[in-house]
Amino acid sequence: MKVKKMLLLAVTALAVGLSAGAPVQAARYSKSEARIVRKFQRDYRELSQVKYNESNIYLRRPNFNVPFSAGVLNPSYIPASINYINYYRSLVGLPEEANNESDNVNAQIGAAALASVNAAPNLQAHGLLNYVKPDYISDADWDIAESSTLGNLNFLEDGSATAGDIVTDLLREDNNIAGKGNIGHRALILSTRATRMGIGAAYGRINNILYSVENGLFADDILRAPVKNRIVYPANRLFPYELVGRNTPWSYSTTDRISGKPKIYITDLSLKKKRLYRAIQVKNFGTMFYGEGYTTTITYRPSKKTKLVNTHKYRVQIGKHYTYTFRFFRQKGKLK
Repeated sequence: MKVKKMLLLAVTALAVGLSAGAPVQAARYSKSEARIVRKFQRDYRELSQVKYNESNIYLRRPNFNVPFSAGVLNPSYIPASINYINYYRSLVGLPEEANNESDNVNAQIGAAALASVNAAPNLQAHGLLNYVKPDYISDADWDIAESSTLGNLNFLEDGSATAGDIVTDLLREDNNIAGKGNIGHRALILSTRATRMGIGAAYGRINNILYSVENGLFADDILRAPVKNRIVYPANRLFPYELVGRNTPWSYSTTDRISGKPKIYITDLSLKKKRLYRAIQVKNFGTMFYGEGYTTTITYRPSKKTKLVNTHKYRVQIGKHYTYTFRFFRQKGKLK
């Protein structure tokens, strides 16, 4: 669950801040890396940049009265959200998720139910815990809302945002109120079991909060075998520079069982003088995200000594369990 006062990622300013004091020379991409970077950049340019607010997010507004209606979203909003989800899944080599109308309907009922009770931005919003059903909502719709709100929730408290801003905020996990290092939203977006996702959104009945729902927890998916044995963030080989910040947890999720907290080291391989720095805030969440496909999830962050520079190549050593390399690129750029 995320809470944003102003959901503005300000990635340009953030990128400058990350590289302050770091070497500024660009590292060259290999031909194969450049080809992949260009494809990701083309894919990103095709994503919607339309900003939504209360005046344009709906085709039909919710009715918080008798007869209750969850409302209908602008026809462009749901595809825009799913396209961002599938773009991010492609970065880590995961298949696209489907988007079924019935899942969208249920997600919209969940968002409207949150809006009807002006749900507080805390963990009790999941499943509408301790909230009293308004008389104008049927028992059947309330049951649907309780189920669909067990997925990803985002609270935008002010301003407008693109569909991608909401998805990106959940993926990055810079401010998960479940606690530092918790990547539950990312785990669902990058689930190795999931096959579909429903999208819903509604503004509060008497507040200006945009309640966003990603309805993606389904019993049939949870029983599926994971399609990959591990997912790392940043992803193996190439990864957008805009998707990491000072407060972004890095993660290693795997089907292997790992106990304890491994020592993790990050090395900038593009520097002439290579130095290996130990990661900080290492946490082992064990099987918390088993439903998403992971027997173990470990999160961590680079220390301040590790400067993150666009185009640079890094090696990440996660104890004895896994070592990989990746290079940054700008998804908003256009590599020649």
